[in-house]
Amino acid sequence: MRSALLLVLLAGCPSSKTTGPDPKGPTDNPQVNKLPDGPPLLTPGEHMAYKLQIQGVDLATYEFVVGQPADVNGKQAVQVQSHAKAVGFVKMVANVDDYFTSFIDVQTGRPLRWLTDEYATKGTDKEKTDAKFFERQGDTLPIDFHLNDDPAKPEPQKVSFPDMWDYNAFLIALRAWEGPIGSHVTVEILRSRYMWHCEMKIAGKEKLVTALGELPALRFDGHTYKLDRDGKRFPDSDERDFSVWISDDAGRVPLRNVAKTDYGDMKMEITDYQPGTGQPLRQ
Repeated sequence: MRSALLLVLLAGCPSSKTTGPDPKGPTDNPQVNKLPDGPPLLTPGEHMAYKLQIQGVDLATYEFVVGQPADVNGKQAVQVQSHAKAVGFVKMVANVDDYFTSFIDVQTGRPLRWLTDEYATKGTDKEKTDAKFFERQGDTLPIDFHLNDDPAKPEPQKVSFPDMWDYNAFLIALRAWEGPIGSHVTVEILRSRYMWHCEMKIAGKEKLVTALGELPALRFDGHTYKLDRDGKRFPDSDERDFSVWISDDAGRVPLRNVAKTDYGDMKMEITDYQPGTGQPLRQ
């Protein structure tokens, strides 16, 4: 259950069949070589809260908090931290109290560092990951992993694209992505300690009813699978489909993330939004 709970943050858990429109889109739709450059669409102090459900049953809360810019390896970066915590009956069967921290370059919107602190599946051990994007050498991303307070072990990751993303930074990049319906992009995203290959498409405009009211929204459809350390498809890994809705207004707030799974519809939906008190990084 814990695996299913956390993987909805990227793509849900395995489904027996592909659902929804083909994320790659028709061949006449434009392929985007990369997501937008420039300052991230963030405001220091911004806070988003979500609930995670499966078939309408609450599983966890999920918070997204934007900090203040600080120096990371000589560059200004804004800290973005997400926190997943189990609620209700899930706490009896899974340890979920996990933190995922990104440091995002305030000039380019690209991640500089990715830290995770999460419980191991069905255990009390803490798994900790440190990916230093700023130390990338060619097609190799350095990743250090350690369990509890054990010494860190290097787990270098082969990558295929000039840009790499962690989950937080990728979601922020979607906030700023605009284009014709059907536009699609291929990216690699780090979730915990493993990289995922992801095809993402701008699927269409909709009206979405949320705890914040009925809002105009832009839907993105994704299709993804896990990669091994050599950048190849992870053996026996499932392909996963998911959709993300972002408000189609000036705020561009992530509203909902849904994945079709063998357990039913897994959904992460916004419950509260605070716009922050600082100056927006992207004007």
